[in-house]
Amino acid sequence: MSMSACALEQLEDRLGSEDAAVVLATAWDAFRMTTEVCDRITFEEGSDELQAMVAAQKCAEARGLLPLPETGRPVTFLPPTPGTAGLVPYVRLLEHVGGALSGLRGDEAGAHVLARAAELASGAAEALASVREG
Repeated sequence: MSMSACALEQLEDRLGSEDAAVVLATAWDAFRMTTEVCDRITFEEGSDELQAMVAAQKCAEARGLLPLPETGRPVTFLPPTPGTAGLVPYVRLLEHVGGALSGLRGDEAGAHVLARAAELASGAAEALASVREG
């Protein structure tokens, strides 16, 4: 298993945690990692630069809504493999982040922030999915 696949699997597992702090920290990590992925692929031959930048911007905005993780260390990963298939795991991760954030409960203000972060995750997944199409 590649380092990226392993890192993605770790994040996916942690998103299923019962502990809201773990889910929030994992979502923060996933947004950070996906922003970096978008930055790396933006100017690749055959990439839709605008969609990559939109995905990166949405990830960065969503990450900014979440509290800084108190524990853990950043997940290390390799750049995605070429072609549309290389981005699929990252798109899936963002979709999972959106679902996990939607499942968290907060007070009214917190719920609004979580809903917005989940919405941004879905938008970023959609944009990222179209970066290498065509």
